[in-house]
Amino acid sequence: MKKILILAREPETFAKLAQSLTTDAAEVEVAAYSDLAFWIDDDEAKVFCYKTSKDLREYQRILVLSTSPYHKQNYIFSALACYCRRYDIELLDDSFTNTDGKLYAMWRFWEQGVKVPRTAFGPVGFLAETLPKLGGVGVLKSVNGTKGRDNYLVRSAEEIRKIIAENPETYFTLQNFIPNDGDYRVVLLNFEPKLVIYRSANGKDFRNNTSLGGQASLVALTEVDPKVLDLAIKAAKALNIRIAGADILQDKTTGEYSVLEVNRTPQLASGAFVDEKMQILKELAQ
Repeated sequence: MKKILILAREPETFAKLAQSLTTDAAEVEVAAYSDLAFWIDDDEAKVFCYKTSKDLREYQRILVLSTSPYHKQNYIFSALACYCRRYDIELLDDSFTNTDGKLYAMWRFWEQGVKVPRTAFGPVGFLAETLPKLGGVGVLKSVNGTKGRDNYLVRSAEEIRKIIAENPETYFTLQNFIPNDGDYRVVLLNFEPKLVIYRSANGKDFRNNTSLGGQASLVALTEVDPKVLDLAIKAAKALNIRIAGADILQDKTTGEYSVLEVNRTPQLASGAFVDEKMQILKELAQ
């Protein structure tokens, strides 16, 4: 029997339709966009309906209804499209899945074997339940945030629920906190590292962003661990970003490197070391 899932903003609107479409040959179910849960770690990545715990791989066709190219939840569909392509699930309509965003980036990194923090996205209940799997300390991160804004260090389910309740228009991923002494911003042009900046927090904040008071120092390419540069190249290629700023962090406990994100606008004309970054712009213009 073919299993079909209808995704909608208001699933109750399509409940009767699903019942009428269910036959001996096809079973049709309905779920809300907001019920989708995403999980990514080194060993697996999956998308499932939180209320039913059903992995979307159980369905042969997924219909996305009552949306528009500008709906605020559309950023999830690029990640959903990745999942459907990987497991040969027919997705209708996928014409609005050309947005990117941090959730999509995490999926592309996982598909391409780029190490990233363990990542969860979905209903607040799912995020609260997931915190123990992340070691009890996590980073609640806005899917659309920039410069470290709307990133919160959380240690309890109550904190997660409180922050999300106070930010009803913001959607968050939850990632494991990686203990570190700083991170690397690798600036690439056409997938070639051109500049590396090492950033560290000011001691009052867990975030290393210079826009939040973090310290920055320029590091010669020859002095950077080749693993950092290789990971930056691989991450930029995964998203096909030719002018990129890859943020890479080393776990000071295990020594492993992880990609936090790759920026399409790596502050070439602002922030720290503007003169050095302007040289990259000059090279681009030649």
